[in-house]
Amino acid sequence: MRIFSNFDTQVRTKCFDENAAKYGRENVLCFWRSKLYRFIKIFFPFISLIALCVWIVILFYYIFDGDYLPFFSIATFVLSLFFLIPIIGKWIDYKLDFIVITPDFLIMYDQAGIFNKKVITLNEKSIKTISIERKGFLYSIFNNWDIIFLAEWDVTEHGDVKLKWIPKPEKRRDQIAKIMNKQI
Repeated sequence: MRIFSNFDTQVRTKCFDENAAKYGRENVLCFWRSKLYRFIKIFFPFISLIALCVWIVILFYYIFDGDYLPFFSIATFVLSLFFLIPIIGKWIDYKLDFIVITPDFLIMYDQAGIFNKKVITLNEKSIKTISIERKGFLYSIFNNWDIIFLAEWDVTEHGDVKLKWIPKPEKRRDQIAKIMNKQI
């Protein structure tokens, strides 16, 4: 029995290879969040957290003349773990959230933690529109927007499947339409 059975870091590769064997590599598209997401939501907060922890330890070292340094170092480390947990959650989102497009269906994997995985499969015929949502300054500058698949008769997700921070969304939409033989 695997404890972390739904925390598979190779699921993207396995899913793509399985569908590529069935439909052909040219008829399968797999995409995920952009590197801008990794920088803004993971790298920058992580470096900021490390810098803040070092600054706090140095500050307490000078305030108390080196006394209690181990105590303040351990306390700072323990407190930083509370801020590190959301960063790890964003890393999981970056690494394990993706969409696979085939001529017959769309599969979206949404890993929301170590024990939480949601897989949404939409039939190609139920997808009505493929929209791009543009919002925010950074989205516009770096051409990273959200792709929304609007499907009919899907009550669980309110009719739409959304993947955020997708690079070059117009290009992705054209590729998806080509694979699913849809008109834009």
